[in-house]
Amino acid sequence: MTFTLVRKFLRDVRWPLLVVALQIFGFSMLWVKVAQRVTTEIAPFFNGIAMVSQINPKLFEEVVFKGPGKVSQSVLGGSDIQFERPNDFLAVELLHPVILILTGVWAIGRTAGAVAGELDRGTMELLLSQPIPRNRLILAHLITDAIVIPILCVSVLGGTRAGLEVMGPFTVDYSVLDKMPKLPGGRPLPKGPAELPVDVSRQPRAIVNLAALMFAISGVTLAISSLNRSRWRAIGFAVVVVMAMFIVNVLGQLWEAAAPLRPLSVYYYYQPQRIWLKEDWIVNLSDVWPGSPGVPLVGVLAAVGAVGYASALLVFTRRDLPAPL
Repeated sequence: MTFTLVRKFLRDVRWPLLVVALQIFGFSMLWVKVAQRVTTEIAPFFNGIAMVSQINPKLFEEVVFKGPGKVSQSVLGGSDIQFERPNDFLAVELLHPVILILTGVWAIGRTAGAVAGELDRGTMELLLSQPIPRNRLILAHLITDAIVIPILCVSVLGGTRAGLEVMGPFTVDYSVLDKMPKLPGGRPLPKGPAELPVDVSRQPRAIVNLAALMFAISGVTLAISSLNRSRWRAIGFAVVVVMAMFIVNVLGQLWEAAAPLRPLSVYYYYQPQRIWLKEDWIVNLSDVWPGSPGVPLVGVLAAVGAVGYASALLVFTRRDLPAPL
């Protein structure tokens, strides 16, 4: 009977799942083109200006990411990201608001309807009129998450690889350097490699962090859904909670006084660029909480999701279900 429920839940979400998966796939393809243009055309242009002007190229980053621009830098991975490197720029995709919004909306929208949505539609009585223990209903949603979350993650992987096949190699365009003034002594501006190396072999590891984030948001939302009878009210509460955690994490990077609040946000443990570029799966809490140990990024998110599901199970199996309106 549990797998009958799983089939029902998958049937209910098949079209929204297809739409979101295609959007993620398309954006991942597009991001490859953006990365190619920035690293092979725009970055050489600014590096050429820096050489002619005899200034440090880092000065451009300081100007671009100064003031309000620092918010964008914080959202896109902080100062560790080198935007002239293809691998770094491709890793930024997993931190882009489009990916965060699509995956967040999916996680909230699906699990908000798990309990509150069924009560809202009046279908919960039909489900529970069958010989199904309430805990099987929560288990079925857990299995559904274990199926649909990897599908969305594969959409990112597939889009990136399709983009690399379609866009071709990252061949650097140095023609703009020939139009710039010469260096002292009439020397031409030096050129780098003709083609930039691209390595996405570590992307699947970073995607595990994305899957863990979606599971954490799903768990939190399911716990909220188990306390409500209105799907839209559950969505509203979940959006407020998730947005508050996102804002706290960004604010903590911009304002030192708010930094100790960052570990309370699930987004603090979402650092896919760290896994992709450095193979570092541990975040050191002592950076914001002196004396604290390092904790696993994926482990914390998985624990949050598990606690959310456990809370939903505890509440749902004990609450009196209201009659449909």
